Amino acid sequence: MQIIQTLPGDENFHLFESIPKLLYPANSIRHLQSDSINNEFLTGCFVLLTNGIPQARAALYHNPQLSYKGLQSACIGNYESTDNNEAAEQLLKSIFSKAKNNGARFIIGPMNGSTWDNYRFSTHHNFANFLLEPYHHLYYNKQFSDAGFLPISEYTSSLETELENNHPDVLKRETELLNEGVIIRNIDMSDYEGELKKLYPVISSSFKSNFLYTPIKWETFLKKYLEAAKIINPEYVLIAENIQGEIIGFLFAYDDLFSKSEKRLVVKTLARNESRQWAGLGQVLANRIVNSAKTKGYQSLVHAFIIEQGTSRGASEKFHGKVYKNYVLYGREL
Repeated sequence: MQIIQTLPGDENFHLFESIPKLLYPANSIRHLQSDSINNEFLTGCFVLLTNGIPQARAALYHNPQLSYKGLQSACIGNYESTDNNEAAEQLLKSIFSKAKNNGARFIIGPMNGSTWDNYRFSTHHNFANFLLEPYHHLYYNKQFSDAGFLPISEYTSSLETELENNHPDVLKRETELLNEGVIIRNIDMSDYEGELKKLYPVISSSFKSNFLYTPIKWETFLKKYLEAAKIINPEYVLIAENIQGEIIGFLFAYDDLFSKSEKRLVVKTLARNESRQWAGLGQVLANRIVNSAKTKGYQSLVHAFIIEQGTSRGASEKFHGKVYKNYVLYGREL
């Protein structure tokens, strides 16, 4: 076995890129997903070869602001491997050594550099993927566990099929907020970059208390949301502003284009100003989306990637979202 290190643009980077084509059938949903390499924090891309044939790959990221329980942490992401425990073990051990030599004392994965990027492994494939949900082989969980990783956080996605809405307490809170001068509107796609400039500090601030949060540069934030523009329907992106015109809440939902049996929305991001003055705003925005979905003939909503005991769970449970998918994020000391 041989392990090589490469980077995007290198002559042999094609070996890193080729592995998904070797691991998944031509009709796999995996081929509809990009590798989303985070060049800002990328240290190197590693490929394990057997007789010149790629068997496993991973990227090592060093985000200087990422730590876990006070330990400077590296990330391992973009992971793909054959169902070959020896190959996976050799690759992971090599990356552990590189990360430790670079000063990391803990390693987290899968994570492509930060929680703004793709991270987490699914624990089952009992249900079809929704749009923008990463797909991978389930045996990756065992390969990580065998390499000494332990779960450090768990996440769920919930499916809401009843579309029950207009709870009296939510409507009461909405009336209170509107009486305080709050305006809830759709995103203005004719000034999309201007809207993003106003949303950037709000979303960044509201995520500060999230597990493993690290800041994101404006340029990186802009690039991510410009890429999302192609799936945005402004009817399902809500912005709440206070009487001074300052953004205090945001909800981003999009059509699940992978759902063939029914019309389905995915609620991806729900954020609000942390001030207690705006308590309940998230449920008000969620209720607005449910109302809109019912009017447009949708049969279900997905509340995506909710951290266990996270603050978004309240909105999902209020609208009868039932857990139907599970994910794990792993970590280990070096």
